[in-house]
Amino acid sequence: MNDLTPRVSYLVICYNRKEDVRSCVRSILDQDYEDIEVVVIDNASVDGTDRMFRQEFADENVHYFRMQENLGVSGGRNEALTRASGQILVTIDDDAMLVDRNTTGLLVDRFSGRPDIGAIAFRIEDYESGEVQRMFFPHKNKSRDPDLGFETTWFIGAGHAIPRSVYERVGLYRDYRPYGSEEFDLALRVIDEGYRIVYDPTIRVRHKETRTARLPPTRLFALRLKHRMKAAVLNLPWTSVFTFFLFRSATTLVKSRGNIVALLIAYWWIASSFPGWLRDRKPIGKEAIERLKKLDGPLYR
Repeated sequence: MNDLTPRVSYLVICYNRKEDVRSCVRSILDQDYEDIEVVVIDNASVDGTDRMFRQEFADENVHYFRMQENLGVSGGRNEALTRASGQILVTIDDDAMLVDRNTTGLLVDRFSGRPDIGAIAFRIEDYESGEVQRMFFPHKNKSRDPDLGFETTWFIGAGHAIPRSVYERVGLYRDYRPYGSEEFDLALRVIDEGYRIVYDPTIRVRHKETRTARLPPTRLFALRLKHRMKAAVLNLPWTSVFTFFLFRSATTLVKSRGNIVALLIAYWWIASSFPGWLRDRKPIGKEAIERLKKLDGPLYR
């Protein structure tokens, strides 16, 4: 490994999506960059994923590890991070795939000589249509031109890249089991360390949003609210936490079409977890807050 051609590690967490993860890994192995490894953490799948990897990827540069229990997204990614050897660490969902064969080379070029860049957010496209998935577009203004790059304040789990040196400074993922808001939490800590997060539309993945392994609607809405509040309590000033609570509660009610049960479940979870959050609370500094304001980041909603 060297600075000109650093090793790039792709981290894939999978759970009962055998066909999807096969396509995902194949798209990585088709890259025209030489020094690549793929680290796959299987969160205890029972659909034959382990057999598929043993049969189809035994001779490839793929390191497959099947966990004895489901570690969730944060736990699975942390497991992958500890096993990866690359200088640039790329996270991609198991139901996503790289579009272009030169993606890895582009990533290496983007990071080269730019120690200020802490993360690159990818362009997330719909698997069928190729259109940008606006809900995964890393800006509050969803009508912004997705073909133009910009500095942003978050990235999405379906596709992003972070240098190893950044993880060494900001730490690994916090536990948001089973999933939700782990990237938001990490992005705030990346910004707090003085790094920039950049959206690059030339780094493209196609995302299927496979329904397998997703939660029932009521539980999903409740979990999203709980985890968003956890990230706010751990990282943001109290004024932001209070406005977050009000805005996210209203948003949850609207998006769930008045599902009061989801709201009540979330409030119970928040109340039960709040003492532990307070113990772990470490708000970001003033410079990070000013950057969030400047970039219209998720400071108050």
